[in-house]
Amino acid sequence: MTDAQAAPVPARPAASGYGQFLSQLLSDREQFFNEVADGHDLGRKIARSLWTLVALLAFYGAAAGAYAGAAQAVSSAIKLPVLFLGTLAICFPAFFVIQVLVGSRLRLSQVLALIGAALALSAIVLAAVVPVALFFLLTGANYYFLTLLHVVIVLGAGLIGMVTLHEGLAFACEKRGVYPRNAMTIMQVWAVLFAFVGIQMAWNLQPFVGDRGQPFKLFRHYEGNFYTAVVYSLQKLSRGEDKGKAPSAAGERLALPRGYRMLDGTAPDSLPGARP
Repeated sequence: MTDAQAAPVPARPAASGYGQFLSQLLSDREQFFNEVADGHDLGRKIARSLWTLVALLAFYGAAAGAYAGAAQAVSSAIKLPVLFLGTLAICFPAFFVIQVLVGSRLRLSQVLALIGAALALSAIVLAAVVPVALFFLLTGANYYFLTLLHVVIVLGAGLIGMVTLHEGLAFACEKRGVYPRNAMTIMQVWAVLFAFVGIQMAWNLQPFVGDRGQPFKLFRHYEGNFYTAVVYSLQKLSRGEDKGKAPSAAGERLALPRGYRMLDGTAPDSLPGARP
C-alpha cells in the first residue's frame, strides 16, 4: 500500500466550566436555553451570570467615572452593578408571579437563569465597548458628548439583553412547550417596565460620569428628571458648549426652562451666565 493513511485528528475537547458558559452566551444560546429548559446545572448558571454581571459592570462603571477622577471611578464601579441588580430585584417578583398565573411551567430557578444570562450578556457588551469610551475620554471629548455616549451605550446593551431574554422564552414556548405563547406579550411589557424602573433608579444613583469642576459627591439629588436632562444635554452639545464654560458672547445669559437638569443631576443655574 503506497499511500500512507492519514492519522486521525484528535477531537478538541469541548469547553467546560466558565468558558463554556461564555461560549454559549455568545455563540450557542440555543444550547444554553435547552439546558435551562431541562433544568441542567441551574445553580451554577445563575452564579456565573451574577459574577459576570457584577465584574463587567464594575469595569464599565470605572471607565465611565474615570472622566472625573479616581473617586468617581470607584463610585461608578459600585453603583452600576447596584443599578442593574436593584432594578431586577424590583421588577422580578411581578414578572414571575404573572407568568405563573398565565400558565408558565418554568420554575423560579429557570426564570432566574434566563434573566441572569440576558443581563450578563448586556454586561459583556458593555465591557467590549470600554475601549471606545476610553478613546473618546482620552481624546478630550466634550462632557455632554461623553454623558450621552454612555447613556446610548447602556441603553443599547440593555436592549440586547432583553432581546436575548425574549429569545430564551420563545425557545421555551415553541420548542419545549413550557411557556405559554400569550405570556410573550407580558414579557415585552415587562421589558418596558424594566427600562423605566432602571432609568429612574439611574437618576437616583447619579452621578456616574461626574463633573470635574465640582467636589466629589456620592449622590446628587435635584428636581427634574432624566428626560429633561437628555434634552438639556443635547441642546448644549448642539451649541458646541462644554460643562463649566461661560457663554461665548459677553453678558450673554442662557434662558433655561425651570426643572432642567444635566444627566449627572447638576443644576443648570450653577453654570456661569445661566438663569432659570
